[in-house]
Amino acid sequence: MTCGDQFRALEDGKIDIGFVGFQKPIEQPGLEFRLIASYKTVAALAKNNPLAKKAVIKLKDLEPMFFIGLSEASYPGYRDWLIATCRQAGLKPKILHEANTERTLIQAVESGLGVALLPDQIKKLSGENVSFRPITPLLASQSCVAWKKENPSAALKAYLETIAHFTASAR
Repeated sequence: MTCGDQFRALEDGKIDIGFVGFQKPIEQPGLEFRLIASYKTVAALAKNNPLAKKAVIKLKDLEPMFFIGLSEASYPGYRDWLIATCRQAGLKPKILHEANTERTLIQAVESGLGVALLPDQIKKLSGENVSFRPITPLLASQSCVAWKKENPSAALKAYLETIAHFTASAR
């Protein structure tokens, strides 16, 4: 399920917990959030992009390029995160397309339609023609879980305790 699908399923009571994204969570009334991981943000580029030869890419160097983003329906808050992140580096991203899934985004990058900013873990989905490069300034992408505040599920409470234990021991 995409993050957007999980938000809707949480609202409808179809799931107890959702793994809802890799940026700061959006404001959702009635939901609680907990940070579970933080990943380095990387630039995804087609392998034939000249910047793909660099070991590290300055975010400002991406200014003339088009960006491929993730849609608000699938990943609420991603667009705001991308714009704010780029603004901090002094650029305004030209968003060419917003994909509904990570796989579609990777395919668009592979095709040379644009570049994307994603968490480092996305490399696992990478295609043959995509290069991932660290960016400067260094940015973190956060991964969170969400649940309904008033959910009485004992299994949910036990799972949240497990998450709290593992995230505390990882620090």
